[in-house]
Amino acid sequence: MTSFLSDSNTKTKDPFIHWRQLTLNVKANPNNLDNHTQRIMLAMDIHLQPYLSGAFQDFFITLKETGRPLKEKMFYLASPLLESYNRDYFFQWLEEESDANLDCMRFPGSALISTSCKKVLTTISNEEDEASTLNNFLNENYDNPIDKAHYCVAYGCIEEAQKLLELEIFKDEKRQQLLEPELLYIYYHSQNKKALNEMSQKLLKIKRSLSKDWQTVQNFAKDW
Repeated sequence: MTSFLSDSNTKTKDPFIHWRQLTLNVKANPNNLDNHTQRIMLAMDIHLQPYLSGAFQDFFITLKETGRPLKEKMFYLASPLLESYNRDYFFQWLEEESDANLDCMRFPGSALISTSCKKVLTTISNEEDEASTLNNFLNENYDNPIDKAHYCVAYGCIEEAQKLLELEIFKDEKRQQLLEPELLYIYYHSQNKKALNEMSQKLLKIKRSLSKDWQTVQNFAKDW
């Protein structure tokens, strides 16, 4: 068992590491309600409260019109910690058992996208502006790609974290050994078999060897 996989399967005392792992797990298996409830409880920690609304959003998206008693229990447990707008947003969602009459939102920490919310007009330029805002924030606040990727995962931007690390590995072969465990961590916990296979082929194409850790994750991916 590789070191990063051993660390992944050990219950960590660091709430941020646990949060990132659960976020990736939710992305991989959104119907696992235990991961959702763990995320909500974990996000009640004062340091993770900015992501509490995102945890609720993923929870409600997954349950759709079902599970009202569980949704009520979790909502009333944590609602005092939500900002007033966010609390009203989820209260309406809970009362109507749908977000069909709510504007589409992407709360910090949410890894899933609702397909039932009330669409608002978006343009490619708006999407580009959002991506540019994220990149500017990362460049202003973090000095290295690992810290940037950690922030992206915590925020729910898993694809962005993955792409960031993939690009960095391509750019600098000398840093591959340092960055690879972080990328493998994302592949492993999000169970992104397609991305893993595509990156494997790209690395082989430019004559990069695949490490033992990489091959181990490939073996795990056969069961995803």
